[in-house]
Amino acid sequence: MKKALLPLALMLVSAATASAQNQANPVSSPKKAVTISGQLSADGKTLVGENDDIWAISNPAVLAGREGQQITVKCQLSPDKSSIHVFFAKTSITEAKYVAKSGDAAFRR
Repeated sequence: MKKALLPLALMLVSAATASAQNQANPVSSPKKAVTISGQLSADGKTLVGENDDIWAISNPAVLAGREGQQITVKCQLSPDKSSIHVFFAKTSITEAKYVAKSGDAAFRR
């Protein structure tokens, strides 16, 4: 009877140890990329989002030449949520304003 309990006890101890190891080292999920739109500052180091959130840019070289423009960036937020790492950026297209003139062909009948 004692010989039958020894393998069972060893199996329980090894299962408990494996369970504890899995809990101590959880697998962290990769951070997802997010899209933020806003205006890039004149120095190109900060982005002011649509909700007036200010984001420090960890790699401003990616945005060189777009200073002061409305842009949309695909980025990864840092853990402290105050800076971003930019993967991709594109210049936002501003809406064109159309002005109708009474002399246009649309008004002639």
